Amino acid sequence: MYEPALFADVPPAPLSPAEARRQDHTRKRRRLIYSQYESDLDALMRRALGNMRAEAWRPLDLTANPYLAIWSQVAALYAVAPLATAQPGAQGLLWAVQAGGLWPLMQRVQRDTLAFREMLIRVSASPAGELTYRPVFPDLVEAWSDPSTPGVPYRVREAVASPRYGWEIHDLDLSGPSYRVTSREGRDITEEVLGGSFDGAAYPYRLADGTPILPYVLYHAAETGCLWDAYTMREVVEGSLMLGVYLTFYGHILRHASWPQRYVIGASPLGAEIVDGDAGETGVARREVTADPAVVIEMMPDANFSGQPIIGQWTTSADPEAVLRSIAMYERRVLTLAGVTAPDVTRTDSDIRSGYSLAVSRESIREAQRAFEPQFRRGDLSTLALSAALLNRATESSYPESPDAYRIAYRGLPRSPQEMAAQLADLTARQAAGMIGPISA
Repeated sequence: MYEPALFADVPPAPLSPAEARRQDHTRKRRRLIYSQYESDLDALMRRALGNMRAEAWRPLDLTANPYLAIWSQVAALYAVAPLATAQPGAQGLLWAVQAGGLWPLMQRVQRDTLAFREMLIRVSASPAGELTYRPVFPDLVEAWSDPSTPGVPYRVREAVASPRYGWEIHDLDLSGPSYRVTSREGRDITEEVLGGSFDGAAYPYRLADGTPILPYVLYHAAETGCLWDAYTMREVVEGSLMLGVYLTFYGHILRHASWPQRYVIGASPLGAEIVDGDAGETGVARREVTADPAVVIEMMPDANFSGQPIIGQWTTSADPEAVLRSIAMYERRVLTLAGVTAPDVTRTDSDIRSGYSLAVSRESIREAQRAFEPQFRRGDLSTLALSAALLNRATESSYPESPDAYRIAYRGLPRSPQEMAAQLADLTARQAAGMIGPISA
């Protein structure tokens, strides 16, 4: 399937304004997670500073991204592949799931689910018995659900990039049921893309009893009683972008304001050049001269000044170390908003711009795993059941099509050698104090 660059093409507009706002915000989160947020940072700087100051502070500093760092560290539920079991006779399905690469893919899907609050997987099965799992970003999807099952969609409308049509809108609706494809302009291209009509009895995705199903599984970061939870932790999104503004300012200080500021009365520096070319939006052209501790600036007395020219300097206008400490405190605040409290954070690097200057402790990650297990177990069991149903229709196999037929055990993040040594020392001390016996130890 044709895949364009992550954000090179603008997908078709959704049907409702509310969905357009949700998709726009989710797309901003996706740009952060996939390190494509330079345009967002540039727009924020221009809103906060104006065009002239934003240009003076450049280049943009993209070296710290708490939003990516926190979810990359916390999403460790699939660091070791979970142990899936099934009823007798269904082992072949588990082998097909493993061969389809579901569990390695879930490492990325979990991170994106936590970052976007929802994530979809589309499942496909071939007559050869092969399963394919395709992640679907929620900003490319519209969905509808019934009030009785608010977290499970009955209709999905997905924008799929296409080399022939630019974008295809795949609309699957269980109320028909129907599966139709339209172009960006709204032209019906179902037969051209799918090779036939798939409405009513021809709808291809069904359970063994004929009940129509969607070939999608919707993963949720939390149970909210809603189909979408797009705006939760928006503060972390905006804080991560603002951190880029502050780090850009820090770089500006190092380059241009980390030495005493000089001033001149009654004279002008020679060699000043107009760098903007014209007055632009501000009405004043910006003139620039190189000022550096290693540069001697030649001055010309002002003919309109009658007194003695004076050249002096003020002290350094900003303390880079103090500014960096303030930025570090701000980053900690952003991570706290993401649910990582101060005791769970350890400094691993003195340079905040490393992007991982604040690391979540392994025990904190395990606590997060325990919190996320119920939600992801529900999604994974639904994925196994959907895989069974689609594989049965494609190959005439008879795997169980109910989530209750399967079990999943998550193995968790393994203990590090340091943690194992600390646990051994604790048990030895407790045994020596007579608090526990050798069998309990």
